Amino acid sequence: MINDLINIANKEGILLEVYNVKSKSVNIETLNDKLINYNISDDNSYKIKSIINNKTIVLNYESLENPENIIDTIKHNANVIDNDNKNSLTENDYTMENRKEKNDIDFSVVKKELLRFNDYKDKYPFLLNIDSSISYEEINVSIDNLKHHLNDSYNYIYVYISLSGKKNNIVKTKLVNEYYDNFDIDDLKNKIEKAIKELELEFSATSVFTNKYKVLLDNNVVKSILYNMSNMFDAKSMFMKLSILSDKLNQKIFSDKITILEEPLNPKFIVNRHFDNEGTLMYNKEIVKNGIFKTAFNNLEYAYKTNSKPTGNASGFYNLHIKEGNKSYNELIKELDNGIIITQVEGLHAGINHITGDISLQSEGLLVENGQIKKALNLIILSTNIKELLNNVIEVGNDLKEFGYSISSPSLLVDNITISGSGDK
Repeated sequence: MINDLINIANKEGILLEVYNVKSKSVNIETLNDKLINYNISDDNSYKIKSIINNKTIVLNYESLENPENIIDTIKHNANVIDNDNKNSLTENDYTMENRKEKNDIDFSVVKKELLRFNDYKDKYPFLLNIDSSISYEEINVSIDNLKHHLNDSYNYIYVYISLSGKKNNIVKTKLVNEYYDNFDIDDLKNKIEKAIKELELEFSATSVFTNKYKVLLDNNVVKSILYNMSNMFDAKSMFMKLSILSDKLNQKIFSDKITILEEPLNPKFIVNRHFDNEGTLMYNKEIVKNGIFKTAFNNLEYAYKTNSKPTGNASGFYNLHIKEGNKSYNELIKELDNGIIITQVEGLHAGINHITGDISLQSEGLLVENGQIKKALNLIILSTNIKELLNNVIEVGNDLKEFGYSISSPSLLVDNITISGSGDK
């Protein structure tokens, strides 16, 4: 059907390309000792890019069974839209070699393991609910036009667990979310045990005086902040002056301890991608090198507008991460000596200004005195700016986590960061 549509379009003088995504997924959800959902699904979608009369038309379909109607829609849209932005079809070919083997998962075993998490309530009586889910995704993508063909595939497992507990009529929640290329129940149990102990500690949490502190940001926290600020590296945001980094390319923006890489081809990460949804081949790149802004993400449209090379980021970014350092998390705690560990932040969408880079996030954490964790903290606010945060870096940890196909980070030890509190100590 794809070739039929391309050939019909060609006879009508229309350049046409089809981006096809086929996905298979399994989703299992449990609540305590009850199975809530067990769903298996197959999806198929098509994104059609066509160029007619120097205009680019993009349409989305779930089926190509009526190619003549699709062509008529393209012609109609070309007559009514007023958009002559430059674009093109891919001139690349790619067939994935050395594919990672698909995960061989016994989902009946996975279901039993999720239900067994309810046993933690016997060991930790303060637990109220354990809400667990696992999703397996298998994705196949292809791009075709009259002369070129690309195809690729990837798969991953995502686990999400919400732990809620109650003490003294206070209810608190802790989340565990992990990506795997194979289901690792032992690793997951270790993460759950750690989260439960942190949750229990939070029931006795207090605040601190508002002040400047030395702060250790947990790798999950750095990942969350970087993810929500990632559009600052985007050529479109920079072009529209919606990025704090507009006009800062090839300038020093962060500490020389900060190198940020995008490595979609790096096999150590869970997902590898080889081309974006416009057929631009992906490559490993330095976004920031020793604090200097080296590369902006773009797609074909903004590559034309900024007279630059397309970077293969029309589908977003893959395996974006801060390059890890040499010190372990425990070594960073020792070097923190007296300060605060931030373990969780909330309100990321409202608390981060993408234009100014200002950050104000309700947080939870741990007070450290003389290199030892003393107590849990809540009712505190992390108040900084992305430039201040990444310029005040003392050390970068070696605890880089492969969080999936999007973004990851090691922990960061930073100095002189404002933590606002209620004044309790």
